[in-house]
Amino acid sequence: MGFRKKKTFIEQAKEQAIDIAENVRPQVAAAVAAAKEKSAPVIADARDKAAPVIADARDKARDTAAPYVAEGKARVIEGKDIAAAKAALTLSKAETKVASLQSEPPKKKGRLRKLVLFSLLAGGAAFAVKKLTAGSAEDNWQSSYTPPPPPAAPAAKAEEAAGATPGEAIADATEEPHPVTTPDDPAEVVDIRDDKA
Repeated sequence: MGFRKKKTFIEQAKEQAIDIAENVRPQVAAAVAAAKEKSAPVIADARDKAAPVIADARDKARDTAAPYVAEGKARVIEGKDIAAAKAALTLSKAETKVASLQSEPPKKKGRLRKLVLFSLLAGGAAFAVKKLTAGSAEDNWQSSYTPPPPPAAPAAKAEEAAGATPGEAIADATEEPHPVTTPDDPAEVVDIRDDKA
């Protein structure tokens, strides 16, 4: 014994809709055919009545627009004539200019070139003269400035100048040598205890 699957609500609704559509389809087709049959004479009558009205409206539109169209055509023709006249005038001016340019003698173009060439030659000559005269002037040049001699340094300072600190340099500047000191054998003993305390 097999289990029977229950149909869902949506599946049942689909089947019912298909059944209703199949039953209604012939009735709808008959109604459409009847409507076409009944409306055909009405549509034909409306066309017959509208044809003269449409023709009359076209004629009125043509009559109303005719002066504007004629004026537009006249302006276009007038514009063409003006453009043609201006083109002819421009062409005659251009031809006159070309003729005048061809009859004029060619201009001399060498003035600027000659001026630049002359300037370069004069500058080169001036440079050469300056170099030739400058060589002999350098031989005669002498300075009157004589630098002062460096200050004299004591002999001890000259011996330890590279490794000396400022304190050592001052100590070495004295004429007589100072006694050698070390941390174990200081030059003088300074008591740092506070006796007032």
